[in-house]
Amino acid sequence: MDYSTKMLNVKYRAIASDLAYKYWLSKCRGDAIPSREDISPAEMVSFLPNILLLDVQKEPLDFRFRLIGTRIVPLLNRDYTGELMSTIENLKSPNSVWKNCCKAVERAEPVYAFTPYVGPKKDILDVEDLILPLASDGKNVNMLMIILATVKKQPGQQDSGQQGDKSENKAESAKNWAS
Repeated sequence: MDYSTKMLNVKYRAIASDLAYKYWLSKCRGDAIPSREDISPAEMVSFLPNILLLDVQKEPLDFRFRLIGTRIVPLLNRDYTGELMSTIENLKSPNSVWKNCCKAVERAEPVYAFTPYVGPKKDILDVEDLILPLASDGKNVNMLMIILATVKKQPGQQDSGQQGDKSENKAESAKNWAS
């Protein structure tokens, strides 16, 4: 697959997601996905606060939080840096966040989803999730760069996840990114 010519067919609701995807795509080299060394924080200033970096642990598959952007920590209620996703009740398998991370690793392709938000911030409707794989060798994913961008509720709007992940149980999805 030539990533430099393949685009996700997505209309992003958050500018950070759109900018991050275009940046990731610009770092693809034909059929090779970018590595951690290919990306530079200095080039990602406009969406850096929305980034999560996860190290991919193999056998058994797990994800270690390496970096959590400043806009993300308040959504998660605490800083999970250094922790394994499998040890965090609301993020471990089999929830949709875990499944989407697994999908990005297995396919070595970006994954786009919405996660209904349940947490302390009452003005947030849901979270736009863009999971971008990174691979030292261009093929085998060893890190995930995730962009989380909140979608604010409109005045009078109550329901969560209007364009949310329809394939997952909403009650389970609602617990995914906030505990």
